[in-house]
Amino acid sequence: MQGAILPQPKINSRRILIASAFVISVVVVVGYFLAYRLSFVGDDWIFYEIAGRMNWQDYLIKYFDPGTQTAWYRPLQGVLFKLAYEYFGTDQTGYHVGNVLFHLANAWLLFAVLLRAKQSQRVALIAALLFASFPTAVEGIFKPGVVDPLTTTCFLAVVWFWLGYLTQQRARDYWLAFACFVLALISKEIAVLIPATLFLMDRCVIRAPLTFRQFVARYLAFGVLILGYIPVEYAVIGRSVFVRREGYVIGAQLISNLLDYASTLAFPWVLPSPFNYLALAIAALLLAYVIFVKKTWAFLPILASAIFSILPILAFPFVTNRFLYLSLTSTAVVYAFALDGLSRRLGRNQTARVIGLGAIVAVAIVVGGAGISDAATGFAEFARVARVPFRNVSQAHPTFPSDTLLYFINPPLPGPSLSGMFFWRYGARPIVKVDDMGGVVGLRDHANTWVYIFDEQADQKELAVEKEIAVKVSPALPANFSAPIRLENIELVSSKIATTQAVALILYWRASRPIDQAYIVSVQLIDSAGKRVTGYEQEPRRGKAPTSAWMPGDLIADAIQFPVSVSPGAYRLAISLFDAITSERLRVLDAAGQDLGDQIIIDPVSITQ
Repeated sequence: MQGAILPQPKINSRRILIASAFVISVVVVVGYFLAYRLSFVGDDWIFYEIAGRMNWQDYLIKYFDPGTQTAWYRPLQGVLFKLAYEYFGTDQTGYHVGNVLFHLANAWLLFAVLLRAKQSQRVALIAALLFASFPTAVEGIFKPGVVDPLTTTCFLAVVWFWLGYLTQQRARDYWLAFACFVLALISKEIAVLIPATLFLMDRCVIRAPLTFRQFVARYLAFGVLILGYIPVEYAVIGRSVFVRREGYVIGAQLISNLLDYASTLAFPWVLPSPFNYLALAIAALLLAYVIFVKKTWAFLPILASAIFSILPILAFPFVTNRFLYLSLTSTAVVYAFALDGLSRRLGRNQTARVIGLGAIVAVAIVVGGAGISDAATGFAEFARVARVPFRNVSQAHPTFPSDTLLYFINPPLPGPSLSGMFFWRYGARPIVKVDDMGGVVGLRDHANTWVYIFDEQADQKELAVEKEIAVKVSPALPANFSAPIRLENIELVSSKIATTQAVALILYWRASRPIDQAYIVSVQLIDSAGKRVTGYEQEPRRGKAPTSAWMPGDLIADAIQFPVSVSPGAYRLAISLFDAITSERLRVLDAAGQDLGDQIIIDPVSITQ
């Protein structure tokens, strides 16, 4: 019994299969009842707005052309979200129902895969029910913009057809498995490791004799596809915001992230530290015993698929359990075998064993359902809080005139999310830009412009843009500094500022070559006597775009705001850069390299009552 986990069972009646599918459906539909009423959060808004603003031709080009991607290459996800938008429009319920149905399909597929792997219906049903009710990765189901349920559907379909091919050697199953692999590959990058799982299934589960020629014929198509996919993914990663701005790097966090993810997989009902690591240690020892001592090699592809699914995300500087969605299929399978094996050792009374096993599974489902419900409540509250900046503006402005720009500085949520909220509420107008979205803002390029600022407590203020502004910038822009940095332009919201408002401006920087040092941006309000009365000093974009991370040629839009609780009168603004370590100011140079001082002055600025 080195190849199979359990002996081949007898196939039970179709009636039992239908009853099993029904029970799985009830657990999913009831467990995720609260999900149907959730709002969009995070990436949901991004996908929604892109789907709504673009026609099909441009949309398909955006998602299928690797040269247009700045995060990842996931065309299948994009196509499905566009279809959802065409059908559901602004009805968020439909998108959530779609994700729950994906989850249901995955639970069914897991059940079917285990049956095709010649396992008992009891093991298959337990695994499907546990997976259906795990509370750990609910974010992947609550957020339509999360791709993991889709990728898992493709993955399980690959496994289903691959098992059919390995056991019956039908070419149809082989090419259907290959087609599902293609779909998985264009849904999420982790799918590139699926052939490794297929190979382990081949060698550890089926274990049929295989010549070298047969090996090449069996895996050549997968290898060729991967070789063609690697340049596509490499081109996307080279421009990815995750690699360039979000800290996606190979570093010390790999080990700590792996331990956190593995401990959650070991006990997916969530345990506090250090009990989660204790659960991981116990699970690791038991699996090692089963695989290497009992020589149950069929567990290797199950374990490998869980690890392969999280390997690419270990380089992120953060941990989020939604990435575990696919890996939880492996956890469910392992727990199903463990519970079934335990029930077989609880005595000879089969009825008592079935009742005991059913009670354990029922408790796990109830606990999981409670966790899903709590997570849905927390998710709804998080979404409500995230909508506060949008809600404040929409309450003050039921409609907007044509050619309106809304610009947000330092809002308490990502800019693309905020932009998506406004598109959902107002359609294509107004135009929404946020300081973390980059690019030239153009405050005076529109008939109507409002700027929104947020203080450290996330309190929001609306500023009107002064259409005809009369200030002098000296020396004239663009201005070079003694480091390879140029200040190309400045957009000042207003030169007439009430004491209850704030100074707000946008500085446009560009580096001509890589910069090693960290420089601080200083904007000071100077009174008529030349004394600094208030100001701002931080790395560009409040530390989110340090000069050492600038790419040569990229435009850095640095939006700055600070309060002006000072006496009314005439003032000026002084802009400078200084070294974060030495505090030495950079010099401002003209085109010929002549020293023009160490400040750029904006004058006049009036503070009013």
